[in-house]
Amino acid sequence: MGTSSENTGTSREIIVQGTILAAAQFIVRVIGLFYRIPLQRICGDVAMGYYGYAYDIYTVLLLLSSNGVPVAVSKLVSTYHAKRDFKNEYKMMKSALWWTLIVGTAIGGLTFVFARQITRFLFGPEMMGVVPALRVLAPTLFICCVMSTFRGYFQGINTMMPTAVSQIFEQLFNAVVSVAAAVILAPQGAAMAAMGGTLGTFAGALVSMIFLIFIFVLYRPQLMRRVERDTYHKELPYGETYRLLTLTMGPVIVSSVIYQVSGIIDSSIYSNISTQLGYDPELISTLYGIYSSKYKLLINVPLAMATALQAAVVPGVAAAYIRGDKQEVYSKIGTAVKFCMVIAIPACVGLSLLSSPILQLLFGDATKLSSHLLMIGTPFLFFFSLATVSIGALQGIDKMNTPIINSCIALAVHVVFIVILLRFCNMNVYAILYSNILFGFIATVLNNMALKKYVGYEQEIVHTFLLPGLASAVMGLVVYLLYHGLMRIFPHNSINTIISVLAAIVVYSVALIKTRALSEDEIYQMPKGAKIVRLAKRFHLL
Repeated sequence: MGTSSENTGTSREIIVQGTILAAAQFIVRVIGLFYRIPLQRICGDVAMGYYGYAYDIYTVLLLLSSNGVPVAVSKLVSTYHAKRDFKNEYKMMKSALWWTLIVGTAIGGLTFVFARQITRFLFGPEMMGVVPALRVLAPTLFICCVMSTFRGYFQGINTMMPTAVSQIFEQLFNAVVSVAAAVILAPQGAAMAAMGGTLGTFAGALVSMIFLIFIFVLYRPQLMRRVERDTYHKELPYGETYRLLTLTMGPVIVSSVIYQVSGIIDSSIYSNISTQLGYDPELISTLYGIYSSKYKLLINVPLAMATALQAAVVPGVAAAYIRGDKQEVYSKIGTAVKFCMVIAIPACVGLSLLSSPILQLLFGDATKLSSHLLMIGTPFLFFFSLATVSIGALQGIDKMNTPIINSCIALAVHVVFIVILLRFCNMNVYAILYSNILFGFIATVLNNMALKKYVGYEQEIVHTFLLPGLASAVMGLVVYLLYHGLMRIFPHNSINTIISVLAAIVVYSVALIKTRALSEDEIYQMPKGAKIVRLAKRFHLL
């Protein structure tokens, strides 16, 4: 069993590494949010609908080819790294690279060649404007395969900085190229405008891959010295490394695909049923463009924390589980869930209360549809965050198939529910929203039941949910009164929204400390924690 000090140290490691990735993810999502504003205005809702459809296909293919790779590689590499088995640590990385090169080439090539057939099958012949964008994304799949292997390796040796920096570079180039290409191509129609947006994705991925290769080249001499000095371990044959990769990567990829495939199922079912109900194709694309390019874009900013914590929790939980240290396993999972909720709960409250002001500020969109989607769709953020972290925990304790089974159950219910809402309730794009909330809820419940069954983990409630919820309620009340009070005095939405958001951060931080949702020790574990504690004590908050 780990001691208290050891558990504190490992919890700090989760927080620090998770914070590095979360900070990068937050920067990436903010850049994505702000470049989508001019992109949306340049392209329009129809083109952004094509863009959203193409991106749904790309996301699933990316999951099939590479998105499970960082988790699987980091898990295997962390296992050998913990044993100081540097020979097989390096060999595992090389094997993963060859695997992703072959798979990335195959999937990228097939996507490019059969882009028209894929689009027609999923969305119908009315949506062929998706094809140019999808063909640009096809070679990006190959690049992301290579990139994902290097990210997984660095995460496995417990350094998140290369991944974090590469993500920021990727999004910066994505933003610049997407907007520039859209400006050039938009006069040629919605399909070409959507293609311009995807050109940025290709450029960003290419720059990120080059950066990661450069960093690995710098690190490789140090790694090779360790490999040469490692005379204690026998190098595994390639057949064994590929067997281990397949056994680890396969469930991770399948789980991720099932978990994320709901997006492409949503768009396919929505497009086809709406067409059968007699809706105009451009209206269908417009409504889906609002959902994918406004609602999902805003929700994905705070969701970055859950994604980052999932990446950080897998290698740490895996190493603790191998050592048989249940207390450390509990500590790592609990820490990840708690810090995920500290972000997700106030984000849900803030986005709900300021939905219309935020949409007007960012997109100049004062329509009720966009506002209602964001206002009532925040439970998706809450449940999806919990489910994402719990998947990482289950993968860390070697229950690789459990998230697959749970996600399949959630997906089956999700599909039935969305068909009912579209076909018999005529709920249009709201059907996607409610179905995704249900999907996240079911996956969360099943994953947490599995954690209790396999390692006896029971989720702490008061400090993880209730106290952050209370602090968020205080924040919400203050911010709601502040925004509407300012609008009566000075009716300028942009300025009042910015002031309200900044006030929300301050009020929530103070309420979080005053309610003791975070203890002094937990604040110390955070990056710059000592400075935060000193500042809190200066203002008599602690």
